[in-house]
Amino acid sequence: MSAMRIVSFCLLTTGSCLLNSSLHADEAKSIQEKTKEIAGTAEFLRGVPKHSATLKAVDAARRQVTLLIEGETVPKVWPVVPDAEIKIAGWWGRLDQFTLGDRVWLWFKTDRGKQPVAIAMLADEASEQDTHGLGVTLEARDLENHSLRLKPVKGPSRSLRADKVEAFRGTEKAALESFPVSSKVYVQSTGNQARLLLDSVAFEARRAEQKKALRQRWITGGLPGTAAFLHTFSGELDLILDHEAMRWGRSLKPGDKVTLQATPPIAAVVKTVQPWRERTQLRLVVNSFDQAELTVGQRLFLRMPAPTSEVEQAAFPPDLDQPRSKSERIEWFLASIYCTCKVAGDGCTGHFYTLASCNPNACGMPNHMRQIIAGKIDKGLNDRKIFEELLKEQGPDLLRPHLMP
Repeated sequence: MSAMRIVSFCLLTTGSCLLNSSLHADEAKSIQEKTKEIAGTAEFLRGVPKHSATLKAVDAARRQVTLLIEGETVPKVWPVVPDAEIKIAGWWGRLDQFTLGDRVWLWFKTDRGKQPVAIAMLADEASEQDTHGLGVTLEARDLENHSLRLKPVKGPSRSLRADKVEAFRGTEKAALESFPVSSKVYVQSTGNQARLLLDSVAFEARRAEQKKALRQRWITGGLPGTAAFLHTFSGELDLILDHEAMRWGRSLKPGDKVTLQATPPIAAVVKTVQPWRERTQLRLVVNSFDQAELTVGQRLFLRMPAPTSEVEQAAFPPDLDQPRSKSERIEWFLASIYCTCKVAGDGCTGHFYTLASCNPNACGMPNHMRQIIAGKIDKGLNDRKIFEELLKEQGPDLLRPHLMP
């Protein structure tokens, strides 16, 4: 081929490549614009009604709670959605662990008309204080009149009676005067009365107790999840485990034997495990006839051998450094970390859920972190080293659900 023909061929093919590249870019832009048009650019969590309330009654079997919302005069019964976030002592919990009369914090699930229809998140007061920061500030204490004035990280100061309070510093009961003014504390109140007063060490001890209690429930009752897909002809079942099951669920490996709670129990073998935002997607091999009475959307509980203490206590996820493509690794990281941006308020989904749950049309943080992680992958870093660098750069909120005050 002559030099002239080679040049002409190169120009033609280059032009074709440039044209194709331009077409692909235009197509991607069009898809992005269509996505924004439908999905919108606002974070859904920003519009979710959030309230404090007094817990009047709990029907755990029916998944109902009776709440007196602050500012209202009549208590009302509300259903609790099956996969609601339930928080006790800074950890996940169960409805039967709440104390009646306590002040709680809740998020409503709304309908398309933005009207509240159910409870999507319910937390005791100390869990709310932990979510928004490191407790509340003890502004003043009146020992003579047995009262406290507390400044939360958001909202006005509150005055509470403290004549019946149980106060703890570390694991020991303590006198009210032993809590320094301006120190950070965790408080659980009942009406205008402080019921519990904890320093940070005492709160962490309560969290450790709650972790232990819930661990036992996972062992005996199983991890909560939802049947996402049933294929009786292939003998496969997709189960989406709840947020609380992240660590245990992702410690499973293909070939592991598990059991679904039923009468009689359903034996299954793990085929695949992968994160799905803050949840965990399991594909299970199940006898086809054992699926006959199951339905898509059904709540199921998965029993598995408890992971080792190393898995439970490790800072990072148990499925580090497994074979994945570059794009799969990036998305795995986003499903394993929480957003650390400084946007204040209760509007950022990726603060309370993983960064993979953020609306990328509303926030640049997901794609920003994708670029950072991609750069670290290109440097040849393994997952553990990338996690270590991210933790050093972003801080401890990277690894826990939280909200910025």
